[in-house]
Amino acid sequence: MRPAGGTTESSPVARRRSPRQAAVARGRRTRPSEPEAYGFVGSIAAVAAALAYLAWAYAPEPWLHHIGVTYYPSKRWAVAVPAFVLAAVAQVVVLYVASNFLLSPPPASFDTISDEHARDPASSPGTGADRPVEPISDIGIDRMNRLMFGDQGSRFIQFQEDGLN
Repeated sequence: MRPAGGTTESSPVARRRSPRQAAVARGRRTRPSEPEAYGFVGSIAAVAAALAYLAWAYAPEPWLHHIGVTYYPSKRWAVAVPAFVLAAVAQVVVLYVASNFLLSPPPASFDTISDEHARDPASSPGTGADRPVEPISDIGIDRMNRLMFGDQGSRFIQFQEDGLN
């Protein structure tokens, strides 16, 4: 006898199921895990907080007084908090990029020269799905510059060597 949905345990659809989906398909009930429960409660709390924020921000003050809400922050905070959060996120992005530029050595630095412990990338046979995961290796600064900047990185190094900066 076939289960509902027309799939058997050996079919490709049945093999792609998670352990929880397989247990439900066999008729067993499973409890949600602790992270799933916390995630569900957190998402419900986030939706409730967003709805309360929108109700406070857009409802006129007489309506709030009519339903008994008399103590709340000034409506200016409805604009100030999101503006502050957006400005903070933009500043974090800029500072993150700037710190990466400051912490990375220049291309002509001796810190970018490889030593005897460096591993060159191995050329692996195969293409597509047949290609295995490559072993850990070091990527040279010249290859990294080509990947990230195209020909601009090699021109920068050449100008540094020629003294044309």
